[in-house]
Amino acid sequence: VNFIEIATRIMLGIPQRPVMIQPMEMDCIAAKVPVFSFSRLKNSDPRLGVEMQSTGEVACFGVNQYEAFLKAMISAGFKLPTKNIMISIGPSQQKIEFVHYARMLSEMGYQLYA
Repeated sequence: VNFIEIATRIMLGIPQRPVMIQPMEMDCIAAKVPVFSFSRLKNSDPRLGVEMQSTGEVACFGVNQYEAFLKAMISAGFKLPTKNIMISIGPSQQKIEFVHYARMLSEMGYQLYA
């Protein structure tokens, strides 16, 4: 399916029949994250603007969305904490949902601060 052709026809007001799209059956999930390299961009403002000043992207696959996202973040240069984690969580329901993961992190030896 040529999505560009379909989008162009729609923007021009040309009638377009619905198109059947068959997603691929895969045993994995993909995640894509931006890569920021402010240190390589001369006179770049490290505060993100609307365009986000991304200089690239990384896509990775995983068995679920969490693994794919973590792999992509690590590939983009995100460093996993080694001992301490600062946590800021929103509404009470999210705090309740996070308790299980807080226990897991604590059992893994991380010191949590909230």
